[in-house]
Formats: sequence, structure tokens, C-alpha cells
Amino acid sequence: MKIIKQQINFPTTYNIFDIKSLEIGQSIPFNIFIKKNKDYVIIIEMGSVINSSLYEKLEKQETLYIANKDISKQVLNPTTLKYYIRANISNVEKRLSLLYDVNKQIFDSYMQDDNNKIDIKGIELIVTSIVFLIKYDEDIIKNTMPFFRNNYNISNHALHVAIYAVKLGNLLNFSPSKLSTIATAALLHDVGYKKVDKDILNKEDKYCDNDTKEVQKHVRYGIEIIKHNGINDPNILNAILYHHERYDGSGYPHAVLEKDISDFASILGICDVFDALTNHRPHRDHISSFEALKMMIKDAEMTNKFNQNYLHLALKALQ
Repeated sequence: MKIIKQQINFPTTYNIFDIKSLEIGQSIPFNIFIKKNKDYVIIIEMGSVINSSLYEKLEKQETLYIANKDISKQVLNPTTLKYYIRANISNVEKRLSLLYDVNKQIFDSYMQDDNNKIDIKGIELIVTSIVFLIKYDEDIIKNTMPFFRNNYNISNHALHVAIYAVKLGNLLNFSPSKLSTIATAALLHDVGYKKVDKDILNKEDKYCDNDTKEVQKHVRYGIEIIKHNGINDPNILNAILYHHERYDGSGYPHAVLEKDISDFASILGICDVFDALTNHRPHRDHISSFEALKMMIKDAEMTNKFNQNYLHLALKALQ
């Protein structure tokens, strides 16, 4: 990427920019300026990828500047995520890494908060980025899965489930509003695990009956927590409460049948199990995506538990 020197004629204010905040390989979501006589001119254009040669050229400049309006964009957080996503739109691995990092910020803050406060605005901003990417990249599942992190934790799992769920919703022609709803439910579906005994969650052996009962409480805990955070959308609450229900009545917490399971809960349940099967867990190893879907579609113990049409749509998304 060559250096672009473009004069800026509209009035604005500038601050000194520290080149040490840049990383090789980074695509920057703002312009970088130098001062020439009394004018500020763009030396690096927004969206440019910082390679070694470009970094060295920047180091030789006496002073670099950034527009005041862009100062906040120097730090990746939920508010600036959209700028970083757009700057890295063609880099699948990088844009996924950005989602991981911001989602982790939100979940780390939540897990450390004694009052179970969730950054709901941050969740909404991640949802916006996921919906945007699903619309932008029709093969997002196939393109993105090679870069998924196979180290299960509540943050990574929530992000994976949200991406899967929004893709399924998009294949079902959900409206943007419905896509946002299913994405929000997916990101929050396991927040109740915070109140479950960590020794049980980290067990490498199979759960005993008491362990299973304790783990299953995470659904009700989750509903309590998201209501505490001001979320009362019945579609979100229903999807989270019922995402472990199964069509044959073998699920929990109410053991309801197919007719009582909403589309949102059904989609969430499929995506939740699929990601669990394809990620390493303390008590078992992972399997491939095709093996997971094959098991969910044809295995005698699972074939009556899920919406078969949705499973076949999920299979289509991988092809």
C-alpha cells in the first residue's frame, strides 16, 4: 500500500498519534496525517494494511496526527467494533478475531461483576456486526469455521452459536429485527452458567445425577440474570428458557414437546448442540462439523430431538 498524501480542506482539529499503537498486519479504521506547512494531509488512508515497509516509512516522519473525531477509534471496544470490522471486511480471520476480542471484553466484565451486570449496549453492537457480516458474506459459515477457536468457554461458545443462529435465520428469510433477536438470545443463552459450581463444569468425568441437576439450573439462572439486566423481550426469554427442550419431550426444564418449542428456541438448541459437539470439552473430545450434523440428523438417540428441516439447512450452509 503506497502512502497517500491528500490535502484536507475542511476545518477539524488533530492530536499527535503514537505509531507504537499500530501493529504489523493491522488494517486501520482511521486516517493518519502529517503536517505540511499549515495544512494537515493524509499520509495513510483508512483501511490501509500496515506492512513492515509502511511502518518504517511512518517511523521516519517527524510527527503523525489523527483527527480528534477518530481518537476513540484507536481502542477496540464494542463502540468502535463496526469501524474495525469494515476496515478488515475482506480478512475473514481478522474480522472474526475482532468479534472474539470484543465479546471477551463484555463477558469478562460480566463474570467479574458482583451484581451480574451485562453490557447490553455492547451486546447490541456485536449483534449489529454479526448481522452485517451474515448479509455481506453468504458463505460465512464455510469461510469462518476454519478460524474458530477450539477452546470452549462461555464467551467463545456464545459467539459461535450467535453466528450459526443468525445464518440459519437468514436462510429462513428472517427479518433484520428477528435476526437481531435470535443473535441476542444466542449471545446471552448461557450467562446462567456463572452461578453453577465451577468444579462441576470443569469435571473431566461424566456428570452424576446431582451434577446434571445442578448444570440444568443454568437456564433458570440465565433468565433471572437477563431480566435483572432489563431484557424482557418474550422471544429472547423464551429462546433462552427453552433452548434445551427437545421435540420428543426429553429436554429441560419443562420437558415440553415439539408443538411448544418456538422457532427461536429450536434454532438456538440446534446451534448450541452443534457447537458443543464440534468443540473440545473437559469430559470429551470434539468431532467434525459434518460428523456432528450427521449425528444430529441420523443418530437413533438424536433424530427425534431437533427440527430436521433446520438441520438440513445447517448442512447446506457448510457446503
